[in-house]
Amino acid sequence: MKPQTLACTLALCGGLGLSGLALANDLPFQPLPEGKLYKQEDRHYTPFDLVIGVDKNTYQTQTVAGQLKRVYYKLPSSYLASHAVNNYKAQIEKLGGTILFECQEKACGDDHKLSKQIAPLSDIPKKTPALLTTKLTLAKKQLYLSVYGANWHNGAGLQLDIIEVIDEPLDLLATNQAYLTSEVSQSEFKDRGNKDTQGSKDHPMIARLPGAFIQKYQQQGYAQTLVFDGVEQGQHKIKTLEGKVTDIGYKLPRGYSEYEVDANYKAALEKLGFVRGFHCQGLACGKTDLIERRIKTLISIGFDENQYYSLYRLDRPDGAVHAMVFITGYHGGLWGEIKVVEETKLVDDRVVIDLEGLKDKIAQQGHVALDGLLFKFDSDQMLPEADEVITTLATYLKSHPKQHFYVVGHTDDQGKQGYNKGLSEQRAKAVVATLTQSHGINKAQLSPMGVGEYVPVANNLDEAGRQRNRRVELVLRSDMQ
Repeated sequence: MKPQTLACTLALCGGLGLSGLALANDLPFQPLPEGKLYKQEDRHYTPFDLVIGVDKNTYQTQTVAGQLKRVYYKLPSSYLASHAVNNYKAQIEKLGGTILFECQEKACGDDHKLSKQIAPLSDIPKKTPALLTTKLTLAKKQLYLSVYGANWHNGAGLQLDIIEVIDEPLDLLATNQAYLTSEVSQSEFKDRGNKDTQGSKDHPMIARLPGAFIQKYQQQGYAQTLVFDGVEQGQHKIKTLEGKVTDIGYKLPRGYSEYEVDANYKAALEKLGFVRGFHCQGLACGKTDLIERRIKTLISIGFDENQYYSLYRLDRPDGAVHAMVFITGYHGGLWGEIKVVEETKLVDDRVVIDLEGLKDKIAQQGHVALDGLLFKFDSDQMLPEADEVITTLATYLKSHPKQHFYVVGHTDDQGKQGYNKGLSEQRAKAVVATLTQSHGINKAQLSPMGVGEYVPVANNLDEAGRQRNRRVELVLRSDMQ
C-alpha cells in the first residue's frame, strides 16, 4: 500500500487528500485527544538542528533547512511524555518514515540540557523526557520531524517541529532597474532660518549647512573662552583662547550623518586656509557631558560614540583665527557647534569715566552711565576691563558716604522682556556686591534695581546701539539725603 493511501487510514490524521500531508491547519497530524494548542511559530526558511544522538549529555545534531513549523501542545497530567511520543512514532512508521534517533527518560541525558537543546516554545515541563527524530520521504516532498515531550507535576507538554525541505528561495526580491541606472541624487533640506534664535546670525566667514537653524548663540567683542587640544585617560587638556568670540550652536536635520557634517566643515575651513590641529572622534573625545561642563559647549545632546571634535587655526599678520567644531547627536537629533575666536588686542581705553567726570555728572544730572562697565554675554559676570570703573566708583562713594544711590541695570531688547528685566537686576546686584565686598562700601548706601529694556539710550536696531543700551547707571536718591 502506498504511503498516501495508508495515511488516510490513520486515527491521528484528518483532512488528508491526494496532496500527501497537506492537512487542515496545515499540519501533518491532528493533536492528541485533550491536547491544546499553546503556541505556534512559522519560519519561511531556516536551518534547524535535529538531535540524532547523545553521548554523556552531549548531543549530536544534523542540520536540515527548509520551511519550519513549530507547534507546542499542552497535555493533561494523565499523559506520559513517552506515551505521547510513541503515538507519533507508530503513525510515522506506518507512513514508511525512517527513525533517525529516539530516547526516553535517562537515555536522553540531562533533562535540563535536552530542554535547552530543543528550545521548545514552552520550557516548563522537563521531567521524564522523550524524543523522536524522523525522516519522511513522500512523492512530492521530504519532511523531517522532531517530536519532544516532557512532564511536570501539573501536566505535560509536546513540541512538534516539522521541516519541509526546500532549496533556499533566493528570488524573492525584485530589482528596480530604473534606480540602478540613474545618477545619485543628493538629499534636499528645507530652509529653517526662520527658527533662528533672536539676534543670532551666521559667522560671515562660513555659512550654515542647508536645513540648519541657530538654536544657541553667543558673541562677545573681547573675551576668554575654553577649548581642549588633547584627551588623556578621559581628562581634557583645557586651553584658554582670547579675542573676539562668536559661538553658534546649530540644530541640524537628522538626514545628515555626524561624519558628513564634520567632513563639510573640514572642507570649508581648509578652503579658507585653516589647518586642522587636534581632532578626535567618538569615545576618544571623552564623555559629552564632561565636554559641556569643562569647556561650556552650547550643545550636549548626543551619544558619546557619535561625537566629532576638531580645532583649526588660521595664521594671519593681524592675529590668528581659531575655529572649534563640535558635532554630536543620536538617532532622534543632530547638533553642530562652531566657535570662532579671532585674536585681537584688548581695547583697554573703554573706561571713559574718571573721578572728576563722575562728580560733575552726579552734580549736574543726578545720574551717570558707568561707561566701560562691561559684562560677559548673557551673564552677570563683569569683564576684566570693568575693574577700573569699579575702583573709580568706589573712590567716589567713599568720599560721599552720606549720599545714597540706586544702581540700575539696563539691557537691549533682544530676548524676552521678563528675562531681560531679571538679567538687568542680576547685573546691578553684581556691581553692588563687588563694591561692598571688595571695596568696603556701606551696603545701606546702594540699592540695586533692574529695568530691563525699557529705558534705552540708543537704537536697538544695530549692534552699536544695543551695546550702549547694555549698561549700568548710578542714580542719586533725593529721598535719603
